[in-house]
Amino acid sequence: MKNYKKYFLIFLIAFLILFIFSYFLPLLSYQEARKAVIIKETYYGNFLIPTYNSEPYFTKPPLHTWVSLPFYALGHIFSSEVFLMRLVSFLSYTLTGFIIYKIQKKDLFKTLLSLFILFSSFRFLSFIYRIDVEPLFILFTTASFYFLMRFKETLENKYVYLFYLFFAFAFLTRGPLHLFLLPAFLINAFIFKDRTILKLLFFLKGWLIFILISFPWYIFGYLKFGAGVFQEFIYTDIFKRLAGSGKSDPFYYYFSALILNFLPWILLLLIKAKTLLKKDFSLFSAEPGFYFLVFFIPIFLLSFTGEKFDKYLLFLYPIVALFMSEILLWCYSKKFLLSLGAFLFILNLSAILLIQLNSLEDLNYKIDLIKINLPKKERIIFYQEENPLFIYYLGRPVPVVKEESKFLKYLKSGYGAFTTEEIRNLIPYRVFPDPYKKGKIWYYYKLT
Repeated sequence: MKNYKKYFLIFLIAFLILFIFSYFLPLLSYQEARKAVIIKETYYGNFLIPTYNSEPYFTKPPLHTWVSLPFYALGHIFSSEVFLMRLVSFLSYTLTGFIIYKIQKKDLFKTLLSLFILFSSFRFLSFIYRIDVEPLFILFTTASFYFLMRFKETLENKYVYLFYLFFAFAFLTRGPLHLFLLPAFLINAFIFKDRTILKLLFFLKGWLIFILISFPWYIFGYLKFGAGVFQEFIYTDIFKRLAGSGKSDPFYYYFSALILNFLPWILLLLIKAKTLLKKDFSLFSAEPGFYFLVFFIPIFLLSFTGEKFDKYLLFLYPIVALFMSEILLWCYSKKFLLSLGAFLFILNLSAILLIQLNSLEDLNYKIDLIKINLPKKERIIFYQEENPLFIYYLGRPVPVVKEESKFLKYLKSGYGAFTTEEIRNLIPYRVFPDPYKKGKIWYYYKLT
């Protein structure tokens, strides 16, 4: 344990730096602002039904919002709502690290190596201080994977129930993305002739638990609001992104994202390619092979989808780290791997902090400009598109108008209007530079 204290200290100091740093960060993107609006409106409205700009929000499931509510409440008391909402992500990553420790059977070296590999991924570490569903989704999928591993080892049914419980929690956090793990589990069962996995996958009581936890909220939404509340989820997430009816990214997109995020470690494996090949197919036996198929098959299947986002792979990254930690130990010494891991982790942390600091002054200036000059006491609308950052700091819903005739009617009725469009024959009352999109301007029109 003494030999590893300095490495644990590196993680402790790094997380503490990020924790303190996040206190001074404003909302960093429209995605963050949108999540913050949903949490804030749900806190002041109906706890059961998340809303966005006063409309029922069923595009994403509600569990992240529900989990965030007590953090928002605490933040409201101390006037640090944004910082406290970010704690959900910090805690999710911390607990994910603890689960990796359990998966590695409390082996401190393997745990440290896995964590260094995982947190040296720029994309993965950058989500630690974001108000986003991804960290909580990662936690629940990693927990369900851990209970599957425990069932394989012990054959105790309690782990099957826990697997389905956390699998359902993951579904209720982000939706069906992690269902891509099921074909990976099934293929593993047939390749390695593992009946325990088949027993887990075809456990009817487990699926009943999954259904009872995951589906009632959707049924409630359908019965109360009709099928229309699922329009964005069905059209955007299913048809446009998964089915590829909209923009179609290259097939290799996800593989290239994986390579970029773990490039130093992949290069280490390539350097020792001859050594690995001499092991014949033992590379894909037992745990390394199991880990490999669990992350490779979902990535392969997701590569057939249309519009792709590299954050969709984040829930697989803990398993990638477990795989690499096993394989690298066949080729390199423990001392070398830990030293390199610590260096890459610190380098990644430094890059994230420098990038964020480089844009922080400008971002704070633009957001402060908005906060100070928002017409909080006036009646206002959005024309064509809404701005979640404005909604968050206004603290109230704002109607969105699409038709020009209605827009002009609202102006004549004494309303002010935010839009990114320049309106002929009208002089903007105020102008706000967009904090997140360079060159984009928000105009505020009103008839005086």
